[in-house]
Amino acid sequence: METCSHEIAFEWIRSGRDDQPFGRDDPRWVGNFVSHLLPKTFATYAKVFHQIDVYYDNIDNPLSPKELEILRIPPCVELKSLIEKLRANCRGTRLRWKEIAEFLQVPFQPELNHEWYRAKLEAGCWPRFLKGPDEGTLNHEECSALVSVLLPFTGNQRCFFRFAEMPFVGTDKPLMFQGSLEEVKTFPGDEAYRFTPEYWWPADQSWCVCSDYDLMFTFVGGSKDLISRLSENEVLECIEVTLSTRIDSHAVMN
Repeated sequence: METCSHEIAFEWIRSGRDDQPFGRDDPRWVGNFVSHLLPKTFATYAKVFHQIDVYYDNIDNPLSPKELEILRIPPCVELKSLIEKLRANCRGTRLRWKEIAEFLQVPFQPELNHEWYRAKLEAGCWPRFLKGPDEGTLNHEECSALVSVLLPFTGNQRCFFRFAEMPFVGTDKPLMFQGSLEEVKTFPGDEAYRFTPEYWWPADQSWCVCSDYDLMFTFVGGSKDLISRLSENEVLECIEVTLSTRIDSHAVMN
C-alpha cells in the first residue's frame, strides 16, 4: 500500500456525487441520499448493513426484579425472548437486520436504519442485549467478504482508498492510498487507520464502495452482475437501493 501525494484520482467521486446544500437544521433540508455519497454513473446500487451481534451476558447473569426496579432498567421482555430463542437454536451471536425487522414488525426496505428498531423498543433495551452496528467501518469478516465479491470484477488493476477526513482533523496523516484490492483487509497497522477506508474504487472506476463516517451501513455502486453477486453472498446482508434512497436516520418508516 502506498500513499498518494494528491487526490486527482478522487475527483471523479467528488464531482460525480450531489452536493448537500443544506444542513439538518435548515428548514429546506429534506434528507440525505445515496446520490450524496456515490457518483451517478452506475447501473445499480446496494446498501450493506453492518453487523449486529447479541450480548448473552444479561441472559446468563440476569438481574433480579428488585435490581431492575432500583436501577430503573426496563425488562425488555420481547427482545429478551428473541435473544433466548437465538441461544436455544445455537445460532451464535449474529442477528441479521431482516430477522429483527420481522420480529419487531418493521418493514425491511431500502431506508431501513436502526432507529426504526429503537422506536419499537423501550429505552435502554438495545445496548443491554445488542451491540453494533458499527459506524463508518466494516468488521474484518465483512471486509473480506466484500473483497471476495469485488475481486472478479477488479482483476489485477490498481485500486485507490481514501479515508474519511473527520478522524484526521488536526493531524498530518495522509488520506489517500493506492495498492491491490486484497491489501484493504490488512491495511490497519496504525491506530489512526482503525476504520476501513471511507471510499474504495479500482482504476477503471467500474465500482465504488462508500462507508460514510456517520453511517451504520456501506454503499456499493457497480454493474447489475456485481450487485447480484453481492446479494448472494452469505456473509453480507444487503438490499438494493437507488440514488434517491434516503440514508439518514430521520427517514420516515412506511
